Amino acid sequence: MKANIHFLLTVCLLWLAAACSKDEAVEPSITLPGSTTELTLAAEQNAKLSIDFTSTYPWEATANVDWVVVSPNKGEAGNARINILSLEENRTGEPREGSLTIVSNGISKSVSFTQDFQDVINLKQNSYEVPAAGQTLDIGFETNCTDYAVEIETEGDITWVIQATSDRTRSLQANSVSLVVLPNEVLKERSAVIRLKLANSANPEEILLTSEPITINQEAAAVGVSTDFSANKQVTVLQSHTEGNGIPVVIMGDGFLDKDVTEGYYREVMEQAMENFFTEEPIRSLRAYFDVWMVNAISLNNSFEEGYSTVFNSWLEGNGSTLITGNNEKVMEYVLAVPELANNPGLYEEALSIVVLNTTEYAGTCHYRFSNNAGQIINFAVCYCPTINNVTDDMFRRVLCHEAAGHGFAKLMDEYSYQESGAITQSAITSYRQMQQMGWAANVDFTPSRNDVLWNRFLTDARYQGADAYGELLGVYEGACTYWSGAYRPTNDSMMRNNQHGFNAPSREAIFKRIMSLAYGEAWTYDYEEFVAFDLAHLPQPVDAQTKAPAEATRHFATPVQANRPLVYIH
Repeated sequence: MKANIHFLLTVCLLWLAAACSKDEAVEPSITLPGSTTELTLAAEQNAKLSIDFTSTYPWEATANVDWVVVSPNKGEAGNARINILSLEENRTGEPREGSLTIVSNGISKSVSFTQDFQDVINLKQNSYEVPAAGQTLDIGFETNCTDYAVEIETEGDITWVIQATSDRTRSLQANSVSLVVLPNEVLKERSAVIRLKLANSANPEEILLTSEPITINQEAAAVGVSTDFSANKQVTVLQSHTEGNGIPVVIMGDGFLDKDVTEGYYREVMEQAMENFFTEEPIRSLRAYFDVWMVNAISLNNSFEEGYSTVFNSWLEGNGSTLITGNNEKVMEYVLAVPELANNPGLYEEALSIVVLNTTEYAGTCHYRFSNNAGQIINFAVCYCPTINNVTDDMFRRVLCHEAAGHGFAKLMDEYSYQESGAITQSAITSYRQMQQMGWAANVDFTPSRNDVLWNRFLTDARYQGADAYGELLGVYEGACTYWSGAYRPTNDSMMRNNQHGFNAPSREAIFKRIMSLAYGEAWTYDYEEFVAFDLAHLPQPVDAQTKAPAEATRHFATPVQANRPLVYIH
């Protein structure tokens, strides 16, 4: 038995010795089949190339550059594949080289590889800070493009950054393009995002490259201070009526400095406000019935922020709200600076006062429901409207028409609605019915019946069938007075809903009635056919207009503020 055991041990030892001798006989080697002399990565990020090889022993691999990753970076003996992936695009403007080293059991082999380059435009910096006074910027960049022209692309309608030069080059070199940043006269910081575009000099329509975004931040203008109030409350006639008895409109500004008056800017803004008021039908075609006065209102400061002072103490709620409040009694004091109104209380009670705020904020609010000495509700109204975006922007015009012509003059209601407001309450309906007894709120109703709704006559009049110039159809549309249900409007969209598409027919009728009754008093009586004849000859028509913020057109405004305060008659 022992002999057998010794025999088996001897056999095992001999087998182990033979196996060891066989391992020691294997030469360490790394074999790279095929050609490895032209291994090239594409220029973009995540480009990949693969290297196949055979190793007789376990191996490890490393690259000598940090812009690639090796995967896998180690393995066992036998056939293997290594992938080389680029971590970034090659923006150097020329090919770049690296090498891969494979090490196994004391031997190593290296393989060289190249990453192609792409045409690039590399910016020296991506953001610039500019003072309120403005500045000329040299935007530095490098590119390997040849024979190009530099163009500037802006995100949005940016008019305060102007390209000063258009440079060309024919070789890889540092270059720059000059931009002029105009002075910031607005009391808030502003930013612009631009990109450099390299266009083919021979074919400007062909864009060779576009840079990464460049941000330009400009400081806010400094708050101004008035020192000369000698021109305050001076009255200027902007327009005199040539038809009827004259309908009073008084325009004044808040947040304007003495220099704005002396340099003519104040009058420019007030005249633009007047022109805006007369842009929508039927006021446009009945302009001859109106008197318009401008009253100088000089503020100590031109900022509405806390810590500064303006003549009417206008306050913008902000934070998504478009509400504006102000000192309405102070507004009345300035309206009474117009002798014709101070001497005629009845005419004063009918006055529309427009306060233009010297700010480009998106906001606007009408204040009405004032009472006279006898406690009767009168038509006097105060409408606060900023120069939204800028004095000539169409949003300033639209909002002024919505607030001043719609709410302030004609006492029309908002035709927009919010789902969270739910169904209109009975108490709200009662309040609106009381307004309608005074001739107000003629563009809303609280019945879906086409036979009973306030504007039912238009719905059965063949002359008002079919779409208007804006594509609007007269009907009974649910959602008005901010309520989602139970309140109805005449058209899907209108000036009283989204500040566009003009005033619908029932609204135009209400405006027509107000103008004619003021112009001719008790001697005038309303006749439907007279209105229709006029209306069909002066239907609203779309006009080309520019605005910096077309998306804002659908942002609704604060509901009118019911002042429930007596009018001030002595200043």
